[in-house]
Amino acid sequence: MAKNISQSNVKKHMVCFSYAAYPKILINHLKSTDIPIERGLSHAELASIEATFSFTFPPDLRYILQEGLPVGPGFPNWRASSAQQLNVILNLPALGIFKQVSEGSLWCLSWGPRPGRRGVNAGLEKVKALLRKAPVLVPVYRNCYIPCEPNLAGNPVFYIDSESTRVLSFDVTGFFREFGMAHAPAWAPKEARMVEFWSDVATRGETRGWWSGKLGGGCLDEVCWRLREGGWKEEEVREMMMMDGCGGEMESGNQVIGWRREEDMGWRVGLLSLVLLRGGWTREDVVYSLGLHDQNEMIFWANH
Repeated sequence: MAKNISQSNVKKHMVCFSYAAYPKILINHLKSTDIPIERGLSHAELASIEATFSFTFPPDLRYILQEGLPVGPGFPNWRASSAQQLNVILNLPALGIFKQVSEGSLWCLSWGPRPGRRGVNAGLEKVKALLRKAPVLVPVYRNCYIPCEPNLAGNPVFYIDSESTRVLSFDVTGFFREFGMAHAPAWAPKEARMVEFWSDVATRGETRGWWSGKLGGGCLDEVCWRLREGGWKEEEVREMMMMDGCGGEMESGNQVIGWRREEDMGWRVGLLSLVLLRGGWTREDVVYSLGLHDQNEMIFWANH
């Protein structure tokens, strides 16, 4: 009997929704979770929004919004919000990118040579030009956006803020699984589609240094700038700064240093000090760039 019940449950969970039926099933589910849903957007409303903001809704998001308009906290209200409010939401991804570029925490190899610190303005102008050609990111919920191009169903959903950009789900159905839609339709993509500009940014965000978002991140971003200005190639900078080792080891002179816990910020600063010293930096430069108080502190961390 237990075996039959188990098989029955499996079959129930394996139900696959057709492409046409999915929006109705999703909207009904969101209603059941007490998310306010208004009547769907009409063809005229969709056309007006697209003309006003110069983008086209991707088909899968369009069909959902035609079936019903979620207006709970975090969802963009395409009907009641003012053009100014919607413009702010639409511009947030670009502002996040500009902040990361200006702080030196983001630069993609596909953008060309990275400018030095004195070339921040030139770097921002380069990124602005690339953004003008990039697909518009259409807000889905809070910091979650879907690109309008290619104008096909199945574009990935990106999470973007002032600190990072990453692929959150392979498509909009994957995103709504966070709201309790536990099983993807059979036609849901199995990997993220490549999207001009944004896929590069997301890939770069996934390989940020171990210091990202942690105390001391600012001074270590400074180290990246100084390495590049000193003539180090981007690959060399990344190799030195992406010390992610888990169970690995690094040789320093005759001493083999084993990797420690990633949370051990002090130990990593000491290891980076050794790398920079071996790369030709003076002790004074290392102390200054890593924000240490004096050479004794550098020696202390290097020996612990």
